[in-house]
Amino acid sequence: MSVAVLTNAQEKAASREYEAAETLYREYLKEHEADAAAWADLGYVLFKQQKLYESGDAYATAYDLEPENPKYISLLGDALAELHQFEEAKLLFEKASNLSGNPRCHIRVGDMLGKMQKYDEALVLYSLLAANHPEDPAIQYRMVRVYDALGRPADAAAALAREMELREKRVAENPSAKEWLMYADTKARLGLWAEAEAAFRNSLALQETAEVHLRIGAVLVMQDKTEEGLAEFAAAAAFDPEDFAFLMMQADVLTRLELYAESIHYYSKALELRSVHADAWAGIAYDLLQMGQTEEAKAFFEMAKASSSVRELPWADKLHKSEKTNALDAALKE
Repeated sequence: MSVAVLTNAQEKAASREYEAAETLYREYLKEHEADAAAWADLGYVLFKQQKLYESGDAYATAYDLEPENPKYISLLGDALAELHQFEEAKLLFEKASNLSGNPRCHIRVGDMLGKMQKYDEALVLYSLLAANHPEDPAIQYRMVRVYDALGRPADAAAALAREMELREKRVAENPSAKEWLMYADTKARLGLWAEAEAAFRNSLALQETAEVHLRIGAVLVMQDKTEEGLAEFAAAAAFDPEDFAFLMMQADVLTRLELYAESIHYYSKALELRSVHADAWAGIAYDLLQMGQTEEAKAFFEMAKASSSVRELPWADKLHKSEKTNALDAALKE
């Protein structure tokens, strides 16, 4: 019976029925507490529901059961990074890198240094990685970000050009949906919107996903094709209308595109799924503030603070929302 429960949980997760999958994994783990893989799978479905602390606990259990397994070490590192525990995450990625030799783990060490604003150290690490893995565009992508943070635009431009060269090579050698997606993303970061759109559509032709629809929507908006872009956002959301994390991401993208009313629509959709979530309330508050609706923004900001105190990250730790929350604090202080 327990094998059937586990299989059912895996099937629910694969079909993105994350809440149902969570229930089944928990049922299975009552009798199989030493199954590290099942704990890791539970961590995944919890993360997809944005239950970040619970997800971290599940990954930590998998790690405790197999503390020398690089996979579980890295998963716990990723979870701690989401919780802004960057130093602890960095140590875990270092351990995983030493055990596996996987460059991705080493890259994640650099990512954590960047999160801690230790840009010089991150640059040294990425430079060494680039020397050892000169054909990896992901390393050049990181170097662009670090050079930008260090105020070195010429070096950032050179790294971006090198990344573009490597992406072009990869998509020529392996024109898969993933490679087209990464190639298109680089085109978009260069501001080549029409070329990015064409590349995203190549990816979409090979594999239709919500993410690609979202990316196409964004580049259409950047070409002043707003209505077409919004249709792509709607197509993206239709893939799984109960994917809370994706709805939040979509709303964040629309905020960055300054389509505030449309952003509120998707934050509201997310709140229909989970009414207690500080990010969603803060996102709506910020959008309303940008639309000049100050009193309404204040009410939603108070809801964000209340939600934060109930079950979300401590408000002071919400560094990933600092631009929004700083703007709200400055505009709405008594």
